[in-house]
Amino acid sequence: MKTRYRVRTRRAVYLLNRLTRAGVSVDWIERDEETVSFYATVREAKAVETVLTEEGLEYEVGGFRGGRMLFRRIFARPFLLFSVVLTLIAVLFFDGFVYDVTIYGNRYVNTSEIMSVLYKNRVDGFASKSELDLPGIKREIVALDGISFASVKVVGTRLEVEVKESLPPTLPDPADFVPILSSSSAVVTRVIAESGTPRVRSGDRVEAGTLLIDPIYDFTEGASPAPARGEVWGMVTHVREILLPAVSVEPILTGERVVSRSVSFFGRDLGEIVPSPYAEYESEERILYLGFGVTIREVTYREIARLPICHDFDLEGKSVLEKAVSELLLSIPCDAIPRGGVRVTQKRLDNMLCTVLYYTTEQRIDSLSLVP
Repeated sequence: MKTRYRVRTRRAVYLLNRLTRAGVSVDWIERDEETVSFYATVREAKAVETVLTEEGLEYEVGGFRGGRMLFRRIFARPFLLFSVVLTLIAVLFFDGFVYDVTIYGNRYVNTSEIMSVLYKNRVDGFASKSELDLPGIKREIVALDGISFASVKVVGTRLEVEVKESLPPTLPDPADFVPILSSSSAVVTRVIAESGTPRVRSGDRVEAGTLLIDPIYDFTEGASPAPARGEVWGMVTHVREILLPAVSVEPILTGERVVSRSVSFFGRDLGEIVPSPYAEYESEERILYLGFGVTIREVTYREIARLPICHDFDLEGKSVLEKAVSELLLSIPCDAIPRGGVRVTQKRLDNMLCTVLYYTTEQRIDSLSLVP
């Protein structure tokens, strides 16, 4: 706390030096031709007044700086006092809630799995510290697959979750002696065996699961284990059948809908979402407002009815064929070599249009081609 002195003198420099020799620290000095003003602490007030009296100078004690002056100004302004009180209440009130979450230590376990445990325990937005069951949350997190330890604590207004994972699953050793099998039915065209003994040759017809390369070496003295490595190519005929009935029952939105809203205040639900009145429906949920501890959710239910649809084979047959060809070509491996175009057969069976596609490619058929 400091006091302001206003002294009438023309020798301001001499006065300030005199005060300094007396052990007084002055600041906020202002001077003009007739006066000099400065601030000194309350503890040094006696020394200041003694010097001023000895010099026979006229002086005035004016404003104050410090804690008391702050309180005087606050109480002199009701609106400022109200703002300070409101701020203190808000700080004390918000200090009793958690509205931020930090999760660290997880590498293999998805963060969403841990967050689902927190949401289940109402740690969503603003959560009251008094209602948090930290030991229960810890037990549920440790119960997740892949987590061996968890620490859950509140730091200020943030919930910190630290986890330690179990050892990751052991990946198979690439040197394990695993046979190479056929991944599909085909006619073998090439066998490139880098290690192991091939059990098929060009021209052989194989089915899915047929042994292609055996993880052994055949010697006169007997067989010796060896890793199976290599590539086997073959001609594969891809077949896709599409059936278009004359009449089909398909789900269609009727246009009827029901909207339900709920409001939660600092994690407490003030209203629940109404369940759907429809037997079959699709739903859409969105957050209308989130802030200051208030969350407003809206769920829209749209009714679905299953109605019979009549199909015109002449009009829809072409579009069905184009869609089927596109899906077939997208399912072919990228390294496959086309051996001709797509062959199509269409025929009507009673009340059904049957479309069959045939597409032949040369591609790898060994099981190693499926390993990413």
